Amino acid sequence: MICKKAHRYLNEYNSLSEAQDNQYGDRHICAGCAYEEGLRDGINGNVKKNNFSHLPYSQAGTVRHKDAKEAYEEGYEEGRKRSS
Repeated sequence: MICKKAHRYLNEYNSLSEAQDNQYGDRHICAGCAYEEGLRDGINGNVKKNNFSHLPYSQAGTVRHKDAKEAYEEGYEEGRKRSS
């Protein structure tokens, strides 16, 4: 599954760390999709995830090789702020 969403080109993802090592199997996971899932989980008070294999891949734009786990964490924290 490949992400086709416009968030792949948002400049906000430029600040994320590179994820070239594939240590957790998430090297090609779309950081935009990971951020959005973290945001939803944070808003809803869900337990944090650490497996992103169900999310689509992306090799395009600013999310290329960006750290999906870091993106998720940022989204989660933003979601927690919004829910308080």
